[in-house]
Amino acid sequence: MSSIQLSGLSTGIDTAAIIEQLMQVERRRLNTLQMNMSGFTTKRDAITQLSSKMSTFRSALQALSDASQLRSYEAKTSDSDLLTASANYNAYEGTHNIKIRQMASANRWVHSGFSYLSQYVGAGNLILSYNNQEFVVQTTDTTTLEDLVTLINNDPDNTGITASILEYDDPSGGRYHLVFSGRQSGSDYQISINTSNTDVHTSTQMLVNGDDAALTTKISQLGENFGTDTHQILIDGTLHDGAAIETREFQINQYTTLEELLDEIEGAFGDTVRARLEDGKIVVTDKASGTSSLSISLSFVSGGGDAAWTPPTFTETTEGGSVTSGLSTLDPSDPTQFIETQAAQDALIKIDGYPPGADDDESTWIRRSSNTIDNVIAGVTLNLHGVTGNDEDGYSSIEVSLNRDTGALKDKMQAMIDAYNAVIMYIDEKTAYNEEEKKSGILSSEYSLSSIQSVIRSAFNLNATGFTSNDTFLNPKDIGLTLGADGMLSLDEAAFDEAIVEDYLGLLSLIGAQKTGTSDSTTVKFYQASRYTEAGQYDVRVTIEAGAVTSAQIKLKSEDWSAARDMTISGNTLYGSNESATSGPVNPEYSLALTVDASQDGTFDAMISIRQGFAGGLYETVDDMLKTGSGRLPIAQTGIQSRISNIERQIETEEARLERAEERLRGQYARLERNMQSIQQQMAGLSMLG
Repeated sequence: MSSIQLSGLSTGIDTAAIIEQLMQVERRRLNTLQMNMSGFTTKRDAITQLSSKMSTFRSALQALSDASQLRSYEAKTSDSDLLTASANYNAYEGTHNIKIRQMASANRWVHSGFSYLSQYVGAGNLILSYNNQEFVVQTTDTTTLEDLVTLINNDPDNTGITASILEYDDPSGGRYHLVFSGRQSGSDYQISINTSNTDVHTSTQMLVNGDDAALTTKISQLGENFGTDTHQILIDGTLHDGAAIETREFQINQYTTLEELLDEIEGAFGDTVRARLEDGKIVVTDKASGTSSLSISLSFVSGGGDAAWTPPTFTETTEGGSVTSGLSTLDPSDPTQFIETQAAQDALIKIDGYPPGADDDESTWIRRSSNTIDNVIAGVTLNLHGVTGNDEDGYSSIEVSLNRDTGALKDKMQAMIDAYNAVIMYIDEKTAYNEEEKKSGILSSEYSLSSIQSVIRSAFNLNATGFTSNDTFLNPKDIGLTLGADGMLSLDEAAFDEAIVEDYLGLLSLIGAQKTGTSDSTTVKFYQASRYTEAGQYDVRVTIEAGAVTSAQIKLKSEDWSAARDMTISGNTLYGSNESATSGPVNPEYSLALTVDASQDGTFDAMISIRQGFAGGLYETVDDMLKTGSGRLPIAQTGIQSRISNIERQIETEEARLERAEERLRGQYARLERNMQSIQQQMAGLSMLG
């Protein structure tokens, strides 16, 4: 009896193929889960892409959301070889005339020279002072010129002197010249090479709530009960030569700062000392080096009430003349050794003829320690490169012209338009119905996301919040922003340019007004608001009796008077309530402040308009959409990720079940094959017997 055999199988049964077919049936649920996973993953990736595009849109809106920073100016000078300028948004259009008498420079000293770099300078002390702050460099018998440069530059107490070596072979045989250069320009930053050290007096520490006092610390913060009275600080002491100074009576009040006290101390000593604040202590340094009889004391005289302050006492922390130089090769008393090649001096300028006075009088010029000056014309930085000409009529002027630069504003507008269109096109792409595939876009079922289009589009169709007929522009369309039939945003540059000419500040306000306000009343006027104040229109009702505000209420124009809230009254200033409304959120008038003219009695109504430009309003809307934890995009992302995580767990469970099922089938068919082999062997034996 012959048996049927299949290739490779003793039993003739292809069990592997059978198991594979059975497992394909078993994998149907897994395949479904994996298809669902693919769909949700694609949706998650689409939301991530949308979030990225929305973030770009938010950034573009943020760049437009503050009208005060949208002004841009181009600064030009009539002589760029001597003066250049730049301007920021705080500048104003116009021209200015600048005279430059003197450039600021850093101090520089050059030594007569050494023959070799490896030449020893000798043992002793090199006493250097910069800006009246002294440090001592100690040398030994083996200190070379090169070593000294390293010691100076690496000294932890170095207050701003850079040492270097200039190679120049002069006729006297000095080839390598030690150079001291100040790191900062200005007359205060003078280098001194002293024969002995200077006298320093340091006060006891002054603290405010346990922290070191600072220049801006009010003296009243160090004392008690200053009130509104005027008090006195008496400054006494002796000069370098021991002569007593005339008692200085310094009038102070609750606002006087320690910086003012330091100025008074220097004035009391005739500017022979330098006073500074360091780690909450007043440090007074004698400007003359050597043995000194300098002393200082402060006393407080109350001007009334219980005002009290215990002034700090002073201790001599460095004794003048206690350290001497002793370096013959670097002897500052020898006029042939060190030459001042560049003086430490301030820049001297005049702006539009100010300060008045003759040009040859140095005291009638504005002083600055740097050639980069940003605090004489609002929003303008001047860079000095040289002095202006001087003749019998005085110094000539350089004209600085500031002209409006709208190019930067247009660039920001275009960036916002491009980012908006990118969002709209992406949502269209991911929500549109595909005729070929007969299915909707991956995000079509996510209404909270697909509706983003209509939310952000409305900002370009509606009037900006808080704007009224008193404003030149109310709607983005008024300045050339239009939505096409395809939903894309574009800018009509001709209309935009016309709007700039018509009302430049009005255009900037429509774009980026940040809770600015107007009032239709001469009695109740807008004072200030913050970013927390809700933009819109408010009705205010104020009652004045005997020249005092007795009641004040406020409500949104859309609300009934029954919902009006009391305002906080502080003299003639009214503040919006910061208490929570019944429904939960903070009241819309939070941080709003109004002023009242209480010269007439009666009850007065006013309409207050709080304006917010469309860019700022839309920025807040988009920011809310992207806000972690509460924004619709993060919520959608979290929801999708939760579904993906759930499917991943199901897939993991299903894969484990399938693995067990396959093992079970393989075991069953292995047993079947063994049984079949046994039967075949028995049949073969019976066949032989027959």
